[in-house]
This record gives sequence, C-alpha cells and structure tokens, in this order.
Amino acid sequence: MVIPRHGAREAKHADKVGVRMTERESAPAGGTENPEAATSPRGVSKAVSWGAFFTTYFPAFLLALGTGIVLPAIPAMAQSFDVSFGVASTVVTSFLIGNLAGTLPSGWMIDRFGRRMVIITGPLIAATASLAIVFAESFTQLVILRFVAGFAAQMWLMGRLAAISHGAAASERGRQVSWLYGMDSVGKLSGPLVGAFIATSWGLRGGFVVYAVLALIALIPTILYAEDTPRHARNETSATVRKLSLWEIVVPRLPYFGVALFAGLARGPIYADLLHLYAAFAYNLGPAQIGFLATGAIVVNMPIALAAGWMMDRFGRKHTMVPGFTGVAVAMTALAICAFIPLSYSWYVVLFFFASAMQGLTGSSIQTVGADVAPPEARGMFLGLWRLTGQGGATIGPIIFAVLAETLGYTSSFLFTAAAGTVVAFLLIFYVAETRTTT
Repeated sequence: MVIPRHGAREAKHADKVGVRMTERESAPAGGTENPEAATSPRGVSKAVSWGAFFTTYFPAFLLALGTGIVLPAIPAMAQSFDVSFGVASTVVTSFLIGNLAGTLPSGWMIDRFGRRMVIITGPLIAATASLAIVFAESFTQLVILRFVAGFAAQMWLMGRLAAISHGAAASERGRQVSWLYGMDSVGKLSGPLVGAFIATSWGLRGGFVVYAVLALIALIPTILYAEDTPRHARNETSATVRKLSLWEIVVPRLPYFGVALFAGLARGPIYADLLHLYAAFAYNLGPAQIGFLATGAIVVNMPIALAAGWMMDRFGRKHTMVPGFTGVAVAMTALAICAFIPLSYSWYVVLFFFASAMQGLTGSSIQTVGADVAPPEARGMFLGLWRLTGQGGATIGPIIFAVLAETLGYTSSFLFTAAAGTVVAFLLIFYVAETRTTT
C-alpha cells in the first residue's frame, strides 16, 4: 500500500470513512442481517453468485443491449424531421444530458423511497419513453423522450451502485462494480449490430420496441430477487440517526471528489472517441481503419477492465489505481510527443493501444471507491453527488480537449489529459487513504 504523507491524519480519516462504515453495515442496528447479503456466509453479497448475476450483471447487459440497438436508427430518425446537423446532434446529447441530470434526483429518491423502487422505476420509465418514441410526431418530442430515457438509465445505475455499496463487502465491491460495467460494455458493443438488422428489417422505430421489451425483461429478476433498503435503516432509526448536510457529506471526502473529477477529465476524451477523431484528421484514416482501431481497443480493454476488479479486491484500490492513472498520464504525454514531432502512424497505433489498456485498468475504479466511502446515513445523496462530479468531468474533458486542439494544437490537448491523470495519481498517493477494508 502507498503510505500517505500525513499518516496519522489519513489513518484517522480512513477509519471514519471506510472502516467504520464497513463495520456498521456488516452488523446493522438491531441485529438484522442485510437482506441483500443472504447469499454469503459472511453476511455480504458475493461477486460470483447467482444473486449477483440475476440482480446486477444480467439486467445491466439487457439494458445496455437495448441502448446499443437504437443507436443505428437515431441519426436517420433525426434526419427524417428535416433538421440540420447541429440540431440533429441534440438527439444524442439529450440522452447524455438526461443521464447527467438524473444523478442528484436519483440519489435523493434512493434515500427517500429506497433503492428497490428506484431500480424498478428506472427501466419502467425507459420502456415507456422508448415506446413513446415509436409514435413521436415531431423532433422536439424525440429529443425530450431521449432525455427521459437518459434520466431513467441513470436511475437504474444509481440504484445498483447503492445496492453494491450496502450489500457487498469491500473485498467484493471491486469485482461487482467492474463486472457491472463490463456487462454494460458488452451490451452496448453488441447492440448496434442487432440494431442495424432490426432497422433494415422492421423500420427505424422497430429498435425502440425491442429496447422497451428488453427493459421490461430486465425488471423480472429485479422484482424477484433484489431486496430493498432494510426497513430499520429508513424507519426505525430515523429518529436517532441524524441526517448529514451537504457540507458533512462532501467536505470530509473532498480529496475523493477531487479524484472523481480529475479522473473524469482524464478519461473523457477517450470515452468520447476524440482519439478516433484525431486519428482521422492527423493520419487521414477512413471508417474501416477507425473501425479496426475501435475493435482492437475493445479486445485490449475488456480483459484488463475485468481483471482490474479482481486486482482492486485482492491488492487494494490504490495499488491498482495509482499505476493505472500514472499509465494514463504517460500514454497521453507520449501521444503529445507523437503529435508534436509528429511520429508515424505505426507509433500512434502502439501508443493508442497502450492508452486503451491504461483506461481499462482505471475504468470502474472510481465507482468502486465511491461505493467504499458512501456514508450509510446519506448513501443515495452521496452517490448522486459522486456521479455528478465524475460525469461532469467526463463531459467537460472532451470540450476542453477540443478547444485546446482548435486553438493551441493537438499537443496541448494530450498534455491537458496527461495533467489530469497526474493529478489523480498525486491525490491518491498523498491525500487519499486506502478504502479497501475487511469485514
């Protein structure tokens, strides 16, 4: 483990945020066992279990598959309303904005009504919005419904992260979060191929019907197996457990929020496919060559991303994240040099795959840390703020990357991303305590 500079202070902070949290959740008030933890002899949810598969991984795959299925039809649907490219792009951004807008309301609803209600309501709203798109008669309706679908997707994800934060031991959370996002990636990557076939055979709006059906199917294991927030946590102790203010939620964990923000800034450009755009302009790549790079990145990224969850649980969060974000900084610095000289396309391919590998190593780490340090008294609101911070960084990062590339050149864009990765590694080494604790 990397030893923080201020050892005593960080150890005390870790006890407040990490160890005490785990002890309280492993032995709830009143002696009631955590209902979601019934699958484990130790009283915690296991990453490798049928319960985790049916309540987390399988629904994540179905919902992501539906999201991917509708993607090929969206541009053509937007064009069918005779709008310009700039206006048509709002169909894509509206989903992302809805996803971002859903963070804080979802956190509040989890604390107010329980995560089971949020996990069930999210797919129901997504299914309703998708079916409504089938009958949309204007571009404005399409944009609004895509916003609603993005909001609903965030509801489900927030509910599942809250469930993992509450029901999984620290030694299991890394794998559960990583495999949740892994199944999400598999679904999104598989969806467009299916969606292209559906759009060709059934028409542009057929994919939205399939998406609605998949969202409803994803509800079945949730309704059958997913447990709610323990009743005593919401009712019996409400008179004795003081609610935390926003100040009390954020300030003691400020370095963690810094990690979430700068991690979003560091990963945003790759997640927004700006490196593919750079390659198209810098090396005159066509769709086939970019498709090769994208496919190769998936092949490199996926096994590393899945292994990263095991590494976080086995060796600790910082032992995985510090090398990962240091690697991101090194890769982006190398790409800055590649753009400045410039180096040949072969060098770019090598550096691009190295950057993809480092992104895979850091992919789900931030959400795992968030699940570790979420306070039981305000888990939903904390995760809402946490997701808002990370999503905000991931949204702003590509914008800054593009502005720097336009005004100062590509080298400055890559150096900015490298600096963000360096800040994350710095905060992890000197200001953030290890959050992996044992029950």
